[in-house]
Amino acid sequence: MADLAGNLAVRGERVELVPARPGSLAVVRLKDGRNIGRLEVLPGGLGELIAWELCIDEAERGYGAGSEAARLFALAASQAGWTRLRARAHPQFGLSVYFWMRMGFRPLHGEGPEGGIWFVRRLT
Repeated sequence: MADLAGNLAVRGERVELVPARPGSLAVVRLKDGRNIGRLEVLPGGLGELIAWELCIDEAERGYGAGSEAARLFALAASQAGWTRLRARAHPQFGLSVYFWMRMGFRPLHGEGPEGGIWFVRRLT
């Protein structure tokens, strides 16, 4: 999975996704190089990549870092040849439902992992 994170490294206008450890990307603010969050990724089914967790430090929320990280994730995944993204909304974090919908993902019917909701987005 180290290669998975390495293939998703990408730089945006305000943040970049930087491989941190296998299956994990750091969300790094370009202005000062500070690590402000993380994106945990897993391979899914055929052509599918899973955003298991996108977490931005609480003090950094509300400034667009999470939205830019999600857009960069989709861009990098598409460029790496993935055709579908899946994201998890944990049941304890209700705002993640709205977040993933704003990012162009649609909810899937049925219960997701740990009682949450799965979201999906086609890239092709």
